[in-house]
Amino acid sequence: MVGLQTKKEEIETTERKLISRLHWLPAPAGLFLAGLKDDPAWLTAELSDLFSPRELDGRDRTADAAARSWFLGRLAAKAAAGRRWRLPLDSAEIRPGPEGRPWSFRLEAATPDGFISLSHTSGAAAAVAAAVPVGLDLELRDRPISDRVWTWVFTPAERSLAAGETAGFPSRLALWCAKEAAAKSWGRGLLNNLDRVRVTGADWPAGRLTAAWLGAKRAEGRVSLLKWDDYLLALAQSETDGLAL
Repeated sequence: MVGLQTKKEEIETTERKLISRLHWLPAPAGLFLAGLKDDPAWLTAELSDLFSPRELDGRDRTADAAARSWFLGRLAAKAAAGRRWRLPLDSAEIRPGPEGRPWSFRLEAATPDGFISLSHTSGAAAAVAAAVPVGLDLELRDRPISDRVWTWVFTPAERSLAAGETAGFPSRLALWCAKEAAAKSWGRGLLNNLDRVRVTGADWPAGRLTAAWLGAKRAEGRVSLLKWDDYLLALAQSETDGLAL
């Protein structure tokens, strides 16, 4: 019994530390956006204690970088889901959703209608929860986009959007993040759909882009850009549920 009590106290301490390091980032109304920076003091094994057996589903709890990023991203998602649906951290579960949409929200007793998207990169993770289809991409702001990738991934019309004042946004990276976030909002992976996801407009001073899905059925999306310390986030809201396309 003493051992179980000690373990419970350790989990509660880890959870308090996690909550204290969460950043609630500005987002459009109805969207809950959580950012989380890594802390070297957190042990991967301690972080894994905040997940249910169903979430872990046999996942390796080793301390490699991939495992750590996995935990941080889903902890940010648990926090965003908890705030969106007013649940304590231990009641929010993040598991793969139906028909391949990644990381949709599940709860022990019920399944609220809504969507979650998450992203992680070196040293940080972010997640958004909403009642509408959303997509999120997080990158270090100094990540380069090479000339080769620039001309391979983006059309001439898209590349022209990078010209001129960008209000401090790294334009190439911002357009890449917008594509990634928009694809996620339609429940699709970007690399398999490069010819279908297009950035169609840019309002750099406002930090807003527009995107389109050019599949069998056209869909539109709005993308908000956000600078967060050393990171750039793109948050996409789809006007069409990608699973129906």
